[in-house]
Amino acid sequence: MTVNRALEDSLMDAPVKVDVVLGEARMPMEELMGLSEGEIVELENQTTDLVDIYVSDRLMARGRLVVADGQLGVTLSEIVDSRTPSFA
Repeated sequence: MTVNRALEDSLMDAPVKVDVVLGEARMPMEELMGLSEGEIVELENQTTDLVDIYVSDRLMARGRLVVADGQLGVTLSEIVDSRTPSFA
C-alpha cells in the first residue's frame, strides 16, 4: 500500500474530540437543580470499572484511570471494534 505522505501529515494535524466517560447518574430534574456546590453525585460505575473512550463521538476503546505525575490519565485496556455487534 502506497502512503501519501502529505495526506498522512495533514491527518495527524487534524483535531479530534476525545471523551472519557467515567460513569452515569440519573436523577430527576428537580434533584439536579437542587444540588449545591460541593455535593457528590454517585455514579453507577465503580472506581475499578473500565472507562469508555470515545473519539469523535465513536466508542473506540476502554481503559483504566491512572494518576501519573499528579495528572489524571487513562491506560488503554482494549480496543473496541464498533463494526462488530456485541450481544453482551
